[in-house]
Amino acid sequence: MSETLGSFDHDRSLAALLPPTKSDSLCAALSVLLASPVALQDLAGTVIGGTGDLPAEERVELLLECEPIGYLQAPQAAPAARNAAAGLIGQLLRAQKQDDALAESAAAYKQLAEEFDGRVAAQVKLLDERQRQSYQAERLASVGALAAGVAHEINNPISFVRSNLRTAESYLGKLQDFAVAVQALPGGEAVIAAADLAFTLEDFSELLRDSVGGVDRVARIVSDLRGFSNVDMPQEDVVDVNQLLASACKMAEKGLPSGATLVCELGALKPLLCLPGHLAQAFLAILNNAVQAIEGKGADGEVRVCSRFDGRQTLIEVRDNGVGIDQDALGRVFDPFYTTRPVGKGTGLGLTVTRDIVRAHGGEIEFDSIPAVGTTVTVSLPD
Repeated sequence: MSETLGSFDHDRSLAALLPPTKSDSLCAALSVLLASPVALQDLAGTVIGGTGDLPAEERVELLLECEPIGYLQAPQAAPAARNAAAGLIGQLLRAQKQDDALAESAAAYKQLAEEFDGRVAAQVKLLDERQRQSYQAERLASVGALAAGVAHEINNPISFVRSNLRTAESYLGKLQDFAVAVQALPGGEAVIAAADLAFTLEDFSELLRDSVGGVDRVARIVSDLRGFSNVDMPQEDVVDVNQLLASACKMAEKGLPSGATLVCELGALKPLLCLPGHLAQAFLAILNNAVQAIEGKGADGEVRVCSRFDGRQTLIEVRDNGVGIDQDALGRVFDPFYTTRPVGKGTGLGLTVTRDIVRAHGGEIEFDSIPAVGTTVTVSLPD
């Protein structure tokens, strides 16, 4: 054959191009066409297909790209037929090499396509995370503005009420002094008893103390709300993470079941450059989940928050002794819109956004849970 395949390598042998199954089939077909026993040999004379022990002098070279690659033996065939058969085999070998090259190209393109699909999927996932972060940032900004506004509007009337209650306490003191003076007068005890004034003054004193305590509690809630309203501040700042944790704990403990406890064990931490509002919101989401997990524990429920610095990163652990999470659900806790809460009790986005916030800070969040024993959430934030 005179045709060449300059784009292919010359390193494949006849045996490699024609495996035993193919060479035997080819020899069988040529034997019928040439009406002669047929054998194929490599350049060393080794029979790779067909009939062995045929006369060596009755063979013709097989060429591929102008290079000898083996021999065709067909001793009973006419020379012209043998040469034509050798040319046909050359064409078959060239087609085989083309097919192999196309298969290699197809495999390479398939690999490139899979890598491209993987990169596209990664970019889509990244865009999805960024979109959720953007949505959450807008949501946090709205919550922050609302919190700051509500806190401001409530704080002023609370100040008036607290001031008036303190004044009422001083008035009550004067009334008590007056009652003592009346009681010292002739017939005064009868007047005090008839008006049941002793009970009224004592009960009024308790009512005032309860009212003052309630107002002070509302004031603390407003103060916490105002402190937490920095969620609408997306600017980075260097802060003490423990302060963010303490603020989140104050907000979360208001949802504790009766008698349950929230324990904070905050260790010494290095100041951290972060988005304070977003990080505080992430901590609150984790704490709220822990509080919800112990709803059925009553006074035995406990949430424990620990923080420490291990020399490389800030570590925050939130442990609860609640219902726990089974393994099937554990693998989905970060899936968007997935929630084990009843309908209307959760959006299924809290932990998804929490993970995105932690990752945006270069950190990681991990869940470790045993059903009916409890859950530990670990957040690591690099220095």
